[in-house]
Amino acid sequence: MPIAVPSIEVTAAVASPPAAAPQPETPVAPPTPLRFITPAPTPTPGPSLRPLTFNGCCTQPFWSPDGAQVWFLDKPSETQPGGVWGVSVAGGSPDGTPQFITDKIGVFSPDATLIAYPEAGQTIVERVATGERWIVPAGGRAIIFSPDSALIAWQTASASANFDRRLVEIWASGFDGSNARKVTQVIGGGLAGWFPDSARLLISGRETFEAEPFLAVVNLADGALTGVARGPNLRGALVSPGGGWVAYQVAFSGDLSRDGLWIVRADGSEARRVRAFGAYRWRTEGRLLIVPLELNLGSHRLLEVNAATGRLHELTDPYQTAFRIAAGDWALSPDGNRLVFVNAADRNLWLLELPPPSP
Repeated sequence: MPIAVPSIEVTAAVASPPAAAPQPETPVAPPTPLRFITPAPTPTPGPSLRPLTFNGCCTQPFWSPDGAQVWFLDKPSETQPGGVWGVSVAGGSPDGTPQFITDKIGVFSPDATLIAYPEAGQTIVERVATGERWIVPAGGRAIIFSPDSALIAWQTASASANFDRRLVEIWASGFDGSNARKVTQVIGGGLAGWFPDSARLLISGRETFEAEPFLAVVNLADGALTGVARGPNLRGALVSPGGGWVAYQVAFSGDLSRDGLWIVRADGSEARRVRAFGAYRWRTEGRLLIVPLELNLGSHRLLEVNAATGRLHELTDPYQTAFRIAAGDWALSPDGNRLVFVNAADRNLWLLELPPPSP
């Protein structure tokens, strides 16, 4: 059933200034809010920021499943292999030595026991510990592992049409390619991600060429669709860690009331437009972390939005914790308490310890 996307603007309430001793001749001026939000007081103590690597080494950082290491792509020297390397978050000293993980470049399963990569026009899934491998029927295409690492999903698309008019089929199978089946098909759009129950997928697309694009939940068991949102140019959809929320963007729709970053419950209710825009990741269930796009600042900063209330909270102050992420290259730890990024100044990996989630 089509889901209309409401235009609900979320604004943060301006906090009252602290009480002061009576000064009749000098009125207390109200605080001036930052652009888009009124920040909460700077956390005490401030966030901890420290380097993990020291040789301008790295790109595409991501986390080991237990959050104890940061993995990244590198070739340290001519005599060392290129591939995935790791560094302990407890280390980070100049004499610390990164650990070689694998020379395979691909997608790891959430538990890191499997890795998928293309080879000779085929998609291979390999068990990391033993080297056992399977050719899965994705035909060289990228796959996404389910949260329980038991299934994979991928999409196929007609090559003769442009993005918005191509026919897209969504497929799923066991991690080894067994029991492959077409889950559904749409026009345009495609596969956005898994829900944490490993039984549902988030997809985008249209039912007909004339229909407005949608986001929907598809059940693997029967292909049933549940609408989440509908609107032009839906992009960047992300499912929250607990599966209760979806974040997405609407861009260049021709309607300024619809453009921006949105949060909606997975059943399509309580859609909210966030009055901040930039890169985003889910930190915990119901808490979205945002690196706002602010070209006038010399440093990035971090905001957190409460999905249920729309309240924005400032996690870092750019004048106290200055950092700049290179080319959007950052990742959150599995528990949502640490952020690793490629530093634009020195091209090293840096670790930012985040303050507790906002209330």
